[in-house]
Amino acid sequence: MIGHGLLRAFRRELVAVALLLVPPLLLIPLGVLWLLERGGTLAFLAVGLFSAAIAGLIMLLAKRKPPAAHTEAIETPADWPERERIAFEKIERFSRGTPALSFTSQAEAIDLAHRTVDIVARHYRPDAASPLTAFTMPEALLSLESVAGRLRRGLLLAVPLSDRLTVSQLLWLSASVEKAGRLGETAQRIYNLYRIARPVINPAGSVMAEVRGLIQDELLTSAKTGLKNRLTRLLVIEVGRAAVELYSGRMRLDPAELAKAAASAAREGDAKPAAPPAPLRLLIAGQTNAGKSSLINALASSIVAQVTPLPGPPGFACFEAVDPAGQSCILVDAPGLSAAPGAIEALVAEAVRADAVLWTVSALQAARDADVRGLRAFRAAFERRPDLNRPPLLFVVTHIDQLRPFTEWEPPYDVAAPPGPKARSIRDAMDAIALDLGMPIGCAVPVCLAPDREAYNVDALRLRISESLPAARHAQLSRAYARDTRTGWWREVERLYHGARTIIAS
Repeated sequence: MIGHGLLRAFRRELVAVALLLVPPLLLIPLGVLWLLERGGTLAFLAVGLFSAAIAGLIMLLAKRKPPAAHTEAIETPADWPERERIAFEKIERFSRGTPALSFTSQAEAIDLAHRTVDIVARHYRPDAASPLTAFTMPEALLSLESVAGRLRRGLLLAVPLSDRLTVSQLLWLSASVEKAGRLGETAQRIYNLYRIARPVINPAGSVMAEVRGLIQDELLTSAKTGLKNRLTRLLVIEVGRAAVELYSGRMRLDPAELAKAAASAAREGDAKPAAPPAPLRLLIAGQTNAGKSSLINALASSIVAQVTPLPGPPGFACFEAVDPAGQSCILVDAPGLSAAPGAIEALVAEAVRADAVLWTVSALQAARDADVRGLRAFRAAFERRPDLNRPPLLFVVTHIDQLRPFTEWEPPYDVAAPPGPKARSIRDAMDAIALDLGMPIGCAVPVCLAPDREAYNVDALRLRISESLPAARHAQLSRAYARDTRTGWWREVERLYHGARTIIAS
């Protein structure tokens, strides 16, 4: 018998629980006996009745107030771009306004899940005739795999004995609970008959028991309502999360395919992909003579051990660098910003392919209109692409050694609280640049890259790049998800050939 097998499997646990329950259970008959011997039964009943009355009053006052909605914020995954965040916000609003399920009807839960998925589908496919089916079978299968993985982790984390009970034992438990429910109904009917006769036998105890029963029923009802609200919202959130992943295209690639696509995107497809994680692609932008090439040389000599040229778009110099730990990065030297037709458009197109952007600004350059136009176009490009995460934008102020006083150069300089004239000149230049370019005060990194001086503050820039690494990875992943990874028609012919062979062989 399955029941005997289950008892044998958990005999140690059952014995331990029984031993723990024996002392408190013994207190009940011993306490009743003590009250009878001391004549304190009536006093005990009076205290219990008074406490029950106070508790009932508290519950009555609480019932008059409308229950607060269960609206704690649900965090979205950090790597989701704006389009996915907007879709998830719609799901959150829907979950807050959804009445709690009764959890007695399977059709009721399926209908709620259907309405949740429909919200996401219409967000991504507003013009589709049938938005609910706007996905491929491989995407659906990968979505099921992802949801099943989360469900497995949730079971192992929060459900006791989930990794011990077999399916047959669970079925036996379910049947046992059903039998226990029928016995409970019989016991309830017997108890109701006892409640009718109890006032004659023990009037005071009867009143106290009825009051206590009302309070317990109210507490149980409140607890069940709260639990149903939580479970209903959890169902909507989890179904919505899976729907966002499916309809956004994030299920086109599994983790291995995604790593390969990210590596290929970083190298423009012109080099063999490295082992994950994929190399970061850093775009160095700014006006002519702002020190972009010098910055790349400084980064190459400070961060990497080896630099090899890679072909890039016209006008852009592209390099792959490998640090001593073997991690690759792609350095893209952009041409200087200019008013030439298509120059800013080309820069923005390259920025869309970047994981992080280092914007160099010369402290000596007063005309910054080109930088303003370039940054405006950069921000607008990602407003038009809500499916992408915008890469982190880091500002680098160069040529600080040539600020007043010209003959002074004794680094390091504290620009946060400048003690001398040189430090104040550097801080004033940083503040002016921040005001012109619309960036937060103090967010730029001042550096000296003069060939006749030792590079200054490159380590601080390297630290800032390291701090922006999570945001850069999010930009990289969203770009890999957005790539069109569909194979060519020759691949379809190959699939047709393999399918025909399988049919003939069977």
